[in-house]
Amino acid sequence: MTEETQPQGEFNIIAQYTKDFSFENVTPAATIAQAKEQPNIDVQLKVNAEKSADGKSYIVSLVTNIQTKLGATTLFVLDLTYAGEFVINGFEQSMLDIILYIECPRILFPFVRNIIATAVNEGGFPPLYLSPVNFAELYQQQLEAKNQTKQ
Repeated sequence: MTEETQPQGEFNIIAQYTKDFSFENVTPAATIAQAKEQPNIDVQLKVNAEKSADGKSYIVSLVTNIQTKLGATTLFVLDLTYAGEFVINGFEQSMLDIILYIECPRILFPFVRNIIATAVNEGGFPPLYLSPVNFAELYQQQLEAKNQTKQ
């Protein structure tokens, strides 16, 4: 009896890095201590994926925008684009999209979470720990949004 072997795909991370970062402390943290309400924290997260310039790898970026307000007063604004370069070969297109938009962000997210917590803390506020993200759900939302714009 012969065993059929499935061709194995290649999936490796080459590098990960902060591509763009901005933290703006608009209102000092002392304002929070005097407030009787919790600040409103608006977190926007988007995943971008593209082939690298040489065409041999993919660049996957987690784009995070956070705006924190206390009433109408903005406390801080944080913008972070954190990227990873991945070699991904030997997968069908449907599987490639899942890897690019779900698995790669899942690898990058703990680093994004740490950078944000540290930056917010160094900016004079209590650390902001992002909740875990369901990247499969985020991927579905991005697909639906893309389909809506096509209609």
